[in-house]
Amino acid sequence: MPVYQVRWEQPAAVTATVTIDLDELAQWAVEVAGARTLDSGRPGEADVDGLRRTLEHNPRLREHLLQLWAADRLSRRDYVGLSG
Repeated sequence: MPVYQVRWEQPAAVTATVTIDLDELAQWAVEVAGARTLDSGRPGEADVDGLRRTLEHNPRLREHLLQLWAADRLSRRDYVGLSG
């Protein structure tokens, strides 16, 4: 039987209400999402405590990481649902 590949793009808007502590979000960003920092123009490992403080004061970064975290959780839930 022939195999076909199909691809398309479609816009989607997703709204999620999430409950997560900023400490947990910072930990996830470093360990799972691979958050990095720049030190003298060179990438380095992010400091969880420093990232947590930054999340308090930088709403754009906080929103971006929350979006990534929520998308990660949704994708993991889908896989768990398929296996169970």
